[in-house]
Amino acid sequence: MNKTLNSKRRKILSLITIPAFGGILPKNLFAQSPKSGGTLNIGLHIDLLHYDWQSTVAHPFPHVFGNIFEGLTAFGKDFTAVPELAESIESSPDGKRWSFKLRQGVLFHNGKEMGAEDVQASIERWRKVGPKGTILKNLERYESIGKYELRLHFKETMGHFLLLAFGSDENKMVVMPKEVAEKYPEATKIPKNEVIGTGPFQLIEHKPDQFIKLKKFDKYKARNDAPNYQSGKKVIWIEEIVFWIVEQNTTRIAGLETGEYDLITEIPDTEFNRLSSIKNLIPVKNGPGALLYMMFNHKKGPTSNIDVRRAIQAAINPTEIIGAVVSNKSFGVVNPSIFPPESPYNNTEGRDKFSTGNINKAKEFLKKANYNNEEIKLQVISTNAVNVRVLTTVAEQLKRAGINATVVKLDRATWQAKRRDGEYLNIYNSTGYWIDPSLYEPEFNGTFPSTEVGFKNSDVDKVFAGLSRETSFQKRLVLGKELQKLFYDQVALVNMGYIYRMIVKNNKVMDPEGNLALGNLTLNGVWINK
Repeated sequence: MNKTLNSKRRKILSLITIPAFGGILPKNLFAQSPKSGGTLNIGLHIDLLHYDWQSTVAHPFPHVFGNIFEGLTAFGKDFTAVPELAESIESSPDGKRWSFKLRQGVLFHNGKEMGAEDVQASIERWRKVGPKGTILKNLERYESIGKYELRLHFKETMGHFLLLAFGSDENKMVVMPKEVAEKYPEATKIPKNEVIGTGPFQLIEHKPDQFIKLKKFDKYKARNDAPNYQSGKKVIWIEEIVFWIVEQNTTRIAGLETGEYDLITEIPDTEFNRLSSIKNLIPVKNGPGALLYMMFNHKKGPTSNIDVRRAIQAAINPTEIIGAVVSNKSFGVVNPSIFPPESPYNNTEGRDKFSTGNINKAKEFLKKANYNNEEIKLQVISTNAVNVRVLTTVAEQLKRAGINATVVKLDRATWQAKRRDGEYLNIYNSTGYWIDPSLYEPEFNGTFPSTEVGFKNSDVDKVFAGLSRETSFQKRLVLGKELQKLFYDQVALVNMGYIYRMIVKNNKVMDPEGNLALGNLTLNGVWINK
């Protein structure tokens, strides 16, 4: 296998070494036997707005629904795609036919056995409502081979990216009963009582702004292979999970310290040293690195002018932004790539345009754009402390270049609506990680977050088409570099640096597989030592 790919995978795997980053686990951890039962109380930073993971890239779906639903594939510990509900996967030599043999005896939470008809209906629904479902635009037809095999036939070659797209927990192609998938063809319309997956936990109750309660699914059928983050054999020790909705960082931290919560999410690294010093608490550094990125209205308003975007790109200083966001240097990194430092696709293409806080160059672009002090709104979710700090720093940087930048703080629902509004949106920011270049395609094909504002470029489309077809890593790496250069040339987004997230747990929460140091909350293998 490629040495570069291996070294990058080792970087990801290094995140899950035990003891967890920043804490010391009991010396006799591996002499202890896991204990069944108990309730895991989690202080969660954000609530669900609906019950349809297929239709969104929003949080906290991966944290919560990742324990309820499964897909054909999932992320392994090295963030490659591995089989989950699929027993085996094969493709034809030309990549136009993909065959998925399904595991037998897998039950949905309603007691129905999963079969090919459920997988087909789920794929078809995700294809229509999922932000990443656009990758199936060349899907020609389905073919069922008995109850436990489904074939997908494509008009053009489809590479192994298909498996990563299906399994990416940002917008996962989760499998639900055919009856549910067909009953609710519209996005976000699935009701609470029809959240039915095959995962190790099932949804029991949700009281908005209060809590989400999951219960162990006693008839869950696990795989037989070794545990592998979101796949492999999922051993379930916990009887019940309660996600308490606590938006304020200080309140979550206080609840952890008093024992009200066993684990809390999205804690600023400013708390790392203090929490590390508390005997029964263990901060866990969580990766891969999440890109702090800026998105634009590419269709209307000042930011539809590429020279205005180039001025913004030139004015941004990621080093200053990272300094404002993190206090512990190990939690932030400035890197010119649009792929995380741990990704095998991380590269330096387009580095000459990487933001460096060049105010003179920014002013040159503004003059070329005939910019006339138009207001440029920087919209942010008011409760997201990290993103508020990012855009507050950005606004000051843009003002130095003569840009009339204003930070607008919105509640989450309004923020989501306004980022789709072509008459309102100028700029929004967010965080995410794209291990593979093809994962960018659904958000940069002119449709995301809406056709009114989305980025569209014919040269970028050609690169995405090549990435979709190609199976050779070396050839895909070349295309990944080309994509990154085009993103810089067209200012599709702005890279503002990478941060690592932190969760904190008490020392009674045992995580021998190291899942809590990876991506979103994956609670199989976790047990409570009480």
